[in-house]
Amino acid sequence: MHLDMSRRQWLSTLLASAAWPMTSHAAAYPSGPVTLVVPFSAGGQFDTIARQVARPMSADLRQPVIVENIGGAGGNIAASRVARARPDGQTMLMYGGNYSVARELYKKLDYDPVNDFAPVSRLSISPHVIMASPKLGITSFAQLRQRVKDGARLSYGSPGVGTSMHLTFEIIKDHFGLDVLHVPYKGGANVMTDLIGGQIDLGIIAVGPALEFIRGGKVVGLAVTSKARSPALPQVPAIAELGMPDLDAGSWAGLAVPRNTPEAVVSRLNTSAAAALKSPEILKLFERESFIATPGTPAEMREFNEREVRRYKPIIQKLNLQNQ
Repeated sequence: MHLDMSRRQWLSTLLASAAWPMTSHAAAYPSGPVTLVVPFSAGGQFDTIARQVARPMSADLRQPVIVENIGGAGGNIAASRVARARPDGQTMLMYGGNYSVARELYKKLDYDPVNDFAPVSRLSISPHVIMASPKLGITSFAQLRQRVKDGARLSYGSPGVGTSMHLTFEIIKDHFGLDVLHVPYKGGANVMTDLIGGQIDLGIIAVGPALEFIRGGKVVGLAVTSKARSPALPQVPAIAELGMPDLDAGSWAGLAVPRNTPEAVVSRLNTSAAAALKSPEILKLFERESFIATPGTPAEMREFNEREVRRYKPIIQKLNLQNQ
């Protein structure tokens, strides 16, 4: 009897001690400031969202969430650093569509853009908008198709080779048989400058930065690359209305941590991110910039990212865009 009791006590103690590390780690998280690495320079869309999300998450986690900008190599420098960080949730990465296509665009990477990270949550998406220079003299996507069919030699600008805007427009070109020359720029602002000036005929960037130019009549909105119209541009049709019902593309952002981060920590960050997306500051920003909040589970973010990989892989291979 005494022996049985001692054995039960010993087993109970053993089981409790085995569970203690996971429980105590979750309870102690975060143990200090959390670094949120943004893979681009300050002032861009990713940076803006990161800084707005960091404020309410800091309050919720009761530790500062510090934004650190590490630009270069299309986001690969930042991602490589986060992939090698300790998997304790103290380092996060602003993750987006650039990582969905990184394996196809870059032959030599010192990290895996998909498998080296644990998804936390998607944050937002902003559809792209296809625009025409007023000098082109068209006001609809149907007129664009007819102009190309009639033999017009047109050009379009994107924020750069391999960006989601570039790849999305190439998918649209492929679907409708549009022979239009791509002119890559370094960022959306340069696209808008030349589009307004008539140096290029067409352009594609995110909806938010294009709003004032479309509303002011400096460029003509032809289509948004989503299944539904943008509330900010209700007069511009969605590409789904124009013959591509399955296309729903845009610039998206989310949070990720190094793989093998404890599930309890990932869950805590997911809950904090979801709460942050409900904050008044975030709601105002998203309304002003035409972002759509996309909270969800880590599994949903992983599934979304895998769909993005499947969407863009064929066009990258067709265009032979992979770097050495």
